[in-house]
Amino acid sequence: MTENKSKKINYLDWYIAIPSLLLSLFGIVNVYSASSNMASGSALSYLIKQVIFAAVGIGSAAFMFSINLDHLRNTKIRRISIGFLIFLLLVARFVSPEINGAHGWIMLAGFGLQPAEFAKVLLVLYFANFFERRPYDPNRLGATTFNWQRWVWPVLIVGIIFLMPDNGNAAICSFIILVMLVSVGFNYLWALGMFLAGIIGWAFLPLLVKALHIDPTHYTLARLVAFVNPWEYIQTSGAQLINSYYAISNGGLFGVGLGNSIQKTGYLPEPNTDFIMAVIAEEWGAVVVVLILAMLAWIIGRMVQLSNHTDNVFMRTILMGASAYITIQVLFNLGAVSGLLPITGVTFPFMSYGGSSALVIGTMIGLALNASATINRQRDNGKLKAVHA
Repeated sequence: MTENKSKKINYLDWYIAIPSLLLSLFGIVNVYSASSNMASGSALSYLIKQVIFAAVGIGSAAFMFSINLDHLRNTKIRRISIGFLIFLLLVARFVSPEINGAHGWIMLAGFGLQPAEFAKVLLVLYFANFFERRPYDPNRLGATTFNWQRWVWPVLIVGIIFLMPDNGNAAICSFIILVMLVSVGFNYLWALGMFLAGIIGWAFLPLLVKALHIDPTHYTLARLVAFVNPWEYIQTSGAQLINSYYAISNGGLFGVGLGNSIQKTGYLPEPNTDFIMAVIAEEWGAVVVVLILAMLAWIIGRMVQLSNHTDNVFMRTILMGASAYITIQVLFNLGAVSGLLPITGVTFPFMSYGGSSALVIGTMIGLALNASATINRQRDNGKLKAVHA
């Protein structure tokens, strides 16, 4: 199942691995702090679980780094994975109970499994194989990119996620697909226009709801409407965003100190998951938030740089898909925390509590490290130009 690790480890991309590891460790510290006043468990219990989740994520990264990429090209494995994912999505939607207004979780032995998270990895691998087998040809759109038979499964996956309803993860999956399309030569202006049109439509939906006097009793609609004017819904759906404002304001440049957040003490719901960056901003300050974003930007930039140094469609698509995943997760989470986007329940990479997100980010990092090692090995063999940091 694996390649010669003793040789491959020499090609480990430390420019991706070191920042990822540091962010994971920093995330554990902040999950412990943000969980100190959770009603559903003690801070210690969340710490132990997050350490386990981080270890699983690191283990997944190590496995994906060591595996031979040819195994990920196996058609049978891909079909089985797609079928199993769709099964899990259907179970989450129609069998599992509703949590926070959506049917996105499957509870197993006290742990929550979020199938929509794993869809992101599978879509990256699906399109990496798709475009490697059928290269994009702008002169033959009907026979390549828009072959409807090839698009049935990804459209079905995104559609089920949207109907959960999980608008945030559905939008993220769509963004990842658009970025991968651009990476193989698709017109980036068209792809960017499609994504921006979706974001604008989503952002203006609350105004439409209010203009048509629609009663926003549904959990998702309530959060969208509160996005326009959270102060109008300060006792209900707007409370989360307002308390996020308070947390960011309290933190200032240098924060109030680790463990000293006021908003996590019952004022800010989900302080260790969706809104952990608000707690980090309050305790550590804007300077540390900028440092976190700088490290993430370094990782993303490295992936994009590597993708530009290979003519292998499979590896380039994986790298661009992984970078797109991290980018859009960060933008959606920070957008919700700062009030620039409606709240969607999207986690922040490396920082948020959760096993599904830790496993997925670990898998994405491992795929990127594998692709990087392969590219640099080919570089040493004279097949590619050098990749510099």
